[in-house]
Amino acid sequence: MYIEKIKKIGGTLFLISSCFLFVGCSEKNSEHQEEVDVSLEDKNREAVQAVLESEFTVPNKEYLVIVKNIDKKMTEIGSHTPEANEVNGVEESGVSDEWRAYEDLVKKMYGPYFMDYAFDKLISNAIAFNYHYGYLGFGENVRYEMTVSNIQVTKSENNNTPKFYDFTAQVEYTSNAGEVSQHEVKGVAILSEPGKIGKFEIRDDGGLRKKVSVDRQ
Repeated sequence: MYIEKIKKIGGTLFLISSCFLFVGCSEKNSEHQEEVDVSLEDKNREAVQAVLESEFTVPNKEYLVIVKNIDKKMTEIGSHTPEANEVNGVEESGVSDEWRAYEDLVKKMYGPYFMDYAFDKLISNAIAFNYHYGYLGFGENVRYEMTVSNIQVTKSENNNTPKFYDFTAQVEYTSNAGEVSQHEVKGVAILSEPGKIGKFEIRDDGGLRKKVSVDRQ
């Protein structure tokens, strides 16, 4: 009888200890998964924030040098000649040094945060630096400035769109004339892979583009 009681007690202790081990492992796995999820979300938010900072921090000194060089070259050879197409990077035989410099800057500032197919559109459609000074008809009188702050990037709570991130940002705009205005920028980004944007869309810029259009004239 004594031996049987010992066996029962031993079996019970084994079951209890097994339960503790199982719970401990489950808690550790759960904590690890939460850390992975948080790390992934942080990486995605950082990607969206970096793109917003690149797009709405104006002027960018490197970009200014590049657009001036492109504009100067276009003025020298004329904008409707085959040579002008080469400057703009559309000549089949290759791209100009001026345009290659533009591509290199886009790769540095935007490349790390976009899927390859999405990045190619930035180059081919000259979407990157869209709110910065244009390179056609660039003039020294164009000198508006922007600073971006209070960037908020929020993951979608919709189970059907887990890779969607809504964003808002406050942009302070200083016009050519020195007038300051505030604009709230809103949009959505789809993070196709960790830290890699498949689609980036600004849906409302609070009238910022109108200000830019006026100052570019």
